[in-house]
Amino acid sequence: MDGVKKKRLSLPLATALVLALLALAGIVAGCGSSSSSTSENKESESAAAGGEKESSGGESTSSVKKIAIATPAKANDYGWNEQGVAAAEKVANEIGAELEKTTDIGYEQTETVLRQMAEKEPGLLIAHASGYDTAAKRVAEEFEIPTVTYDIPNEVKPGILTSIITSSQEGAYLAGILAAKTTKTGKVGVVISASDTNWFEMTGGYAAGVHSVSPKMPISFAEISAEGYDDAAGGKRVVTSMIAEGADVIFGMGDGASFGYLQAIETANVGHKVWYIGDIGNMTPIDKKGVLLSSVLWSFDGAYKTFIEQIQEGTFGKEAYDLNLKNGGISLLKSKYIPASVWAEIEKAEQEILAGKIKVPVATTIGAAKAALAE
Repeated sequence: MDGVKKKRLSLPLATALVLALLALAGIVAGCGSSSSSTSENKESESAAAGGEKESSGGESTSSVKKIAIATPAKANDYGWNEQGVAAAEKVANEIGAELEKTTDIGYEQTETVLRQMAEKEPGLLIAHASGYDTAAKRVAEEFEIPTVTYDIPNEVKPGILTSIITSSQEGAYLAGILAAKTTKTGKVGVVISASDTNWFEMTGGYAAGVHSVSPKMPISFAEISAEGYDDAAGGKRVVTSMIAEGADVIFGMGDGASFGYLQAIETANVGHKVWYIGDIGNMTPIDKKGVLLSSVLWSFDGAYKTFIEQIQEGTFGKEAYDLNLKNGGISLLKSKYIPASVWAEIEKAEQEILAGKIKVPVATTIGAAKAALAE
């Protein structure tokens, strides 16, 4: 009898259970629909704000679900802007995070744009220009979002603010060795687009590298203007003049101005080969005349990966990140035009820098850079 009673009692209980499950399924379905609608609304809001969103295509493996980066110019300059965005894309894909990139914003509305990006609560906000430092610091403190600035090593604050600095003079030293070993006229040059500390540092490093090979070798120097980062016409003008003065290997720093450097060297008609050494990015894809000898490359991948790790570990904002030869943030591009014997000397010098046997000078002002050129 006990068994029969249990079977009879299970019928109404089963019915009740089925009804309850059906009701619960309706609730869950309703919640799923609401979530989808919210996601679509956020996508529309991002598009309206001018941001470009990318999906990694994979599930996030990090606590950072979204990375945002703002750049002053378009990300097609084979230099500063492109390298920053490319690194952000790579890291976002690796950790399965969404990337929002807002490019070509200039400097007039920096804080407004950064604030709009911060309102979307990214796990990491990259203000990709040293000219954004002040605004980025304010936004980081207001929204308490891990934020990256540039060139100010003491601009750090636990949990919300860090900075990227560079030892780019190390790579420039290697470029100087390459230039001195390559020149046929016995005269090389260096051009900077603007009054920029990084450009001063690389000028000093380049001069030291040249003079390590030939202490008396003359080095021509030119600056486009105080803020000529993207002045391609100015870049072409000053490099054309430098070539006319006899320089046949020219190290050019510029962002958009680099297109002018390249054009001047490609069209040079002085009866001998003129070589170009670039900076930050790799212009090989547009080097149609075979004049790009090398480039002092800057890679932000390692920095961004480190920041993601620090956010997860709770150590973000304790110290700045230095791009240098040791961590791969700085390197010299090995092109097919560099003889094996010369590259071997460059590699030897690199190892000596890493071992502390070569101390590359750091010129942080225009005066120090010019003094290094004259030594």
